[in-house]
Amino acid sequence: MQSITNIQADYKNFYKWMLVPFSISILGFSYSYYLNLANATFHQHVHGISATLWYVLILIQPYLITRKQNIQKHKTLGTVGIILAGVVAGSALTIIPKNIDDVKALDVNGFFNPTFAYFATLIDFLLVSMFMLSVGLAILSIKNKKVPDHVQWLMASVFFVLSPGLARLMGIISIIANKGSLEGISLEKLAIPAMVVMISLISFFYYKYGSFRHLSFKLLIICHVPYLFVSQIGNNEHFRNIVTAIFK
Repeated sequence: MQSITNIQADYKNFYKWMLVPFSISILGFSYSYYLNLANATFHQHVHGISATLWYVLILIQPYLITRKQNIQKHKTLGTVGIILAGVVAGSALTIIPKNIDDVKALDVNGFFNPTFAYFATLIDFLLVSMFMLSVGLAILSIKNKKVPDHVQWLMASVFFVLSPGLARLMGIISIIANKGSLEGISLEKLAIPAMVVMISLISFFYYKYGSFRHLSFKLLIICHVPYLFVSQIGNNEHFRNIVTAIFK
């Protein structure tokens, strides 16, 4: 296992860089959640609060190790993090079926249209599953005293659940650029640009704090490839029938 001195040297600014995905998520869900708390459902509150606390923990944990050298508090908060991760994943799974609750009433040209609604059901389930896997492997890595693996799996857990916030942030920016109009703007059309930005962010973070050979990096890339096929997946009748049978 790396000494505390080496960990400080290798990851001393890691917590600062984690502000990037944290900010993307907060800004991306600003209109749909953070600025709309009064209208949020119980499930949304459970997911929103737990996810926010998870991100905060991702900022605090490396700070405790690299700047405060407080290993005991880091371990204690790690236990809290396991519970939080379970709440994040569990609450997300309860929200996924709601993507297609009112799918027949969605505007085919709307920001969140039927095509993306069906696609979102698939990609959300995939990414939440990978989030759970990455947290589990991060725990296993630190038990085996493999700090680089621990960092990379936790870093992956952040990026596995970042794309929904990133796509919405790009939507907000597009709407502002379009002078407040939603015309011609949809999550379906933003899917590929968001994927390109996501893969660029992932690559940058793995260049700084990981390895392109690490399994977590490969899984992150593979799991974002479906964004290339939003229309083909979301408009496929067989797929829609399967999704409806499973989630409704």
